[in-house]
Amino acid sequence: MRSTFIKQSMGFSPLLTARDWLLFGAIVAVIVVLGLMLAPAVAGPFWRGAIIGGIAGNLPSLLACLPVHGSVAAEHGGSFTGRVEQAGFVADGETAEGSIYRHRGPRWLRWDSNRVVIRRGADGALQVSAPYYFYFRLKRMQG
Repeated sequence: MRSTFIKQSMGFSPLLTARDWLLFGAIVAVIVVLGLMLAPAVAGPFWRGAIIGGIAGNLPSLLACLPVHGSVAAEHGGSFTGRVEQAGFVADGETAEGSIYRHRGPRWLRWDSNRVVIRRGADGALQVSAPYYFYFRLKRMQG
């Protein structure tokens, strides 16, 4: 079971919905406002640094949610689903994309793009789309 998940490609859009973009913008705005409130005497030149810092501070969360697409052999499907649930994801229903697993936790703390999508192929293999941080964690669990 050393390599049950076989990476095929990586996506370029970490934010799936408009809600994700709004959350990202709100976090940057809060960082900028807090930065300007903490340094009112130097507010003139400080705002550019606050904006850059707000965006740079959010960059790791954007990179962690980049989608990784891959496959899992049919014989490892059950253990892979167990690993998904072990990582803190819960089933959120079926769509045309496949079975959706969202991260456990309150809605306001979740990105919509932070989800695992599992679709069963004709040969029984699973086609999986998952965030990069989950892929990285899965690879470490698999040895």
